Amino acid sequence: MQVEVIYAEPDRVVRCQFDVPEGSTVGDCVSIAAAQSQFATLDFAGCATGIFGEQCGVDRVVQLNDRIELYRPLITDAKTARRLRAQQQRSAQ
Repeated sequence: MQVEVIYAEPDRVVRCQFDVPEGSTVGDCVSIAAAQSQFATLDFAGCATGIFGEQCGVDRVVQLNDRIELYRPLITDAKTARRLRAQQQRSAQ
């Protein structure tokens, strides 16, 4: 069964496709991807996982043609970033 693992950075996208046996989990696929040369420099420890934009755990069983996504940790909370931008705009006026 074919799946794809993808990781996006601000300046590049790392992806690979491979075949896994029926009943494989997201964790199994991430382990296989970690062994691929294009993923060698990435640290998967802090990454959340998802399938097609829906966050899921590593124990979820994958389906044919699933795109497993590795999410980078957030640097800044979205609410905090909006609040800081609003403060900067107010002070600039």
